[in-house]
Amino acid sequence: MNNRRLGFSIIELVVVIMVGSVLTSIAITSFSGVSGRFATRGDGDSVWLSRAGDVLEVLDFDEEFHVDIRTSTSSDLKVCMNARGFADMGCNNFTSPVTVTFSLASDTASVRVFTLGQMVIN
Repeated sequence: MNNRRLGFSIIELVVVIMVGSVLTSIAITSFSGVSGRFATRGDGDSVWLSRAGDVLEVLDFDEEFHVDIRTSTSSDLKVCMNARGFADMGCNNFTSPVTVTFSLASDTASVRVFTLGQMVIN
């Protein structure tokens, strides 16, 4: 008797689905990074990310989200971090906590930024 098998086993189907899921998640995370890089441009209420003087990314809250950003010092806020994620006190332009307020129409939210780089929602 020749017992010929037709189709796929459940193990083969599970392996194919797992491989497809991994490849899909890699593609989605890669696409998210690309779309974010192209969407950030403009001037105004912006957040800048730079390294060694090179601007890596700029997010314009006013243009992209129509959000107004204000600081309690009425000036730009510069927070520098070293490679280990700690604040670089020689680079920061403030010596006491600063409140950053985000406004969208009548809705507001604020964050208190401390000198060591910690942020606390008010």
